[in-house]
Amino acid sequence: MVGALIVATSSGAFDVANADRGVGVETASDESALLGFEYPSEDRTLELNSDDADGGGGCFLGFCSPYRYNDVVIVVFEDNTPSNELSIGENDLTVDVDNDDIVGGEELRHEPTDDGLRVVLGDFRCSSAGAFGSGDQQHRSATVTIDAEVSGEKISIDLERTVDLECVAD
Repeated sequence: MVGALIVATSSGAFDVANADRGVGVETASDESALLGFEYPSEDRTLELNSDDADGGGGCFLGFCSPYRYNDVVIVVFEDNTPSNELSIGENDLTVDVDNDDIVGGEELRHEPTDDGLRVVLGDFRCSSAGAFGSGDQQHRSATVTIDAEVSGEKISIDLERTVDLECVAD
């Protein structure tokens, strides 16, 4: 009779391992998210200074024309997907402002860029006050809200962002 003897011994490897490690989960910043946003400043505030106006601001006998700002870039969208698969169509964005008094000309709009994404632009008016000559720009503020629903082959993005507008007083 032939017998076999099987011996089971430990290989010296670990059967169980414990590690005390922390895990942090964050959302990407707007600049490096899949749909990136390039804002006018880090704090998402667009300041309109009378020195940068495209015209207006003149006063005669206390009647003043507003300072005009045309084609001001509010947000530029960036495609940060690995395959650059995003495109933003005409109906994929909604742009609103909470204070119509600051908007003029062609108002708020979004236009296509060469890479298939969009740029949000606006024409703005800031009131001025004075008696004769150049008036002093008066403080006004508003918030622009941008809603985006964008999709690619394997990705879908739905988000809302705001940018503050401020007519800086002279």
